[in-house]
Order: sequence, then structure tokens, then C-alpha cells
Amino acid sequence: MINPWWPPHTTERIGISLEKSLQITIWTLGNNCSFRDVSDRFGVAIGLAYKIFVKIIKMICRLKGDVIIFPKTAAEQKQISEEFSILRFNSFPFVLGCVDLTHVPISQPIKDEISYRNRKGTYSILAQAIVDSRMKFINVFIGCRGACHDASVWQMSSIRKAIINKEINIYSNYHFFGDGGYPLEKFIMVPYRDNGFLTPMQIKYNVILSSTRVVVEQAFGILKKKFRILKYIEVQRPYMPKLITMACMIIYNIIIVNEGSNTDEILEETNIIEFETLEETTLSGPRDAKAKRDALATLLSA
Repeated sequence: MINPWWPPHTTERIGISLEKSLQITIWTLGNNCSFRDVSDRFGVAIGLAYKIFVKIIKMICRLKGDVIIFPKTAAEQKQISEEFSILRFNSFPFVLGCVDLTHVPISQPIKDEISYRNRKGTYSILAQAIVDSRMKFINVFIGCRGACHDASVWQMSSIRKAIINKEINIYSNYHFFGDGGYPLEKFIMVPYRDNGFLTPMQIKYNVILSSTRVVVEQAFGILKKKFRILKYIEVQRPYMPKLITMACMIIYNIIIVNEGSNTDEILEETNIIEFETLEETTLSGPRDAKAKRDALATLLSA
């Protein structure tokens, strides 16, 4: 994880080696604790512990482009789709990734606190992620305030803008999977709204979509188990929750690449649908998106 461009003098000049600085940072991310606890454990002043933590977090975030990589070529997208079919039993065809968001609780912000207050009445920022079949993050969008809805976050996300503007080409029939909080679009498939009159074909489609899409909920569960700081971040600087969350996702990906995913690590809470997904808000998609969803449902019912 240590890249050659990480300048050792950035920590050595304050009397702490890079290795110890990384130990302090990783331990802090993995434990929901105060910097007084960090100070006691590592024998450094509280202020110095925080300064080291912030510096290393920023260094880790610089690795994003090398660690969280979206498949842009046809060959890369085909490989991800094939892995979904192989690794996820009874999976949909042409799956490029599963998208969802999770709340990262924070302390009450000093400014604009209402926009950070979510439906549970607590404060949070939102982290949206797209994961592949191995539960690796291939795209993340972090920092929207807790009051935002899934569909709004998706509309603002850089990945959707890049697709709409043709900066990223989604090849052939590939698509993402989202839950009922996301809009139906040609490149994102969502469940049929359950109005009590779904056909058996539509019900089967919803069941298989849900069983495939659970991979992203599992990824969030493992992420929060490994990095307990994401259970609650004490806001000291307004930009820090975003940087901390990004750093955790980067390290998580490094672990997945080197060690693989372990579903035994998944917390029981990963089987709980977060409250944003309880409200069906699927928008009326374009005609071609609806036609694509119907064609997929027909294919799965065969």
C-alpha cells in the first residue's frame, strides 16, 4: 500500500516514522475511539496523533485512481458481467455492477445541520458505491448530505454524468442494478413497483434482481465491520468525514484484491434493508428502459 511517491520526511520531520504513522491511522480507522485513546495506545500527544491521522488519510485518498477503477473497455465490462454469472448463482445477464448507498453517521455539524439530518433524525453523509461480483468497489461517490434521497444522489453522481455525457461508454446490453429508490434508466435496472398486481414473470424478476443486488449491501456490511470509525465520525473539520470514508473504501479494496472477500465477516445488520430503500420511488423511465426491463423479465421466465 505504500507507494514510492509517499515522502518519508513528511512524518519523520515530526519524529514519527511512516510505518508508525500508518499503524496509528489504520488502528484509528478500525476502532471507534477518541484520539485520547490513540494517544494512550501509541504514546504520542493527542494533537500529534490527530495531525498524523489527517496527513496519512490524505495520502491514502491519493490512491483512489489506482485502487477504485471503473471498467471502461468492452473487454473489462464483459469480464465483470461473466464473473457475476459465474460467482452469483441464478444471476441476471449483462450485470456490470450493483449500486446502493449507505449512511455514515456524523456528529451534529455547526453549519447547515438540517441538510445533514436523515429520516432517522440523526446526522450523516451518504456514500454511494457500485460493486462488482467480488464485492470490490468499482466506483464511489461520497459526501452528499444525509437528507438526500437515493435518486437525488444518483442524479448528482459523477458516474451518471459521465455516462450521460458519453465520457464513459456502457457497452452493449450492460447495466447496473439498483433498488426501488433509484430511477429506471436504460443503464440501471430496478425492481417492478409492487402494486399488488405483479405477474409471476415480474415477481421472479424482482426476486432474482434482489438476490443479485445483495452483493452491494454485503460490501457495505464488511466495510463497516472492518472500519468501525464509520459507525460514527466526530466532525472536527467539515471535509473530514468524506476523506475518512474514502480512505476506508480504498483500504477495503486493497484487502479484497490481496485477500479476497470473506462472507463470514458480514454482519447480521447487512441483511437489514436501510430505511431509504423501504420507499418505492422508481420513476417512470423512458420507453426503451421499460422495454429492456420487460425483455430481461421475459428472458428470466423462460
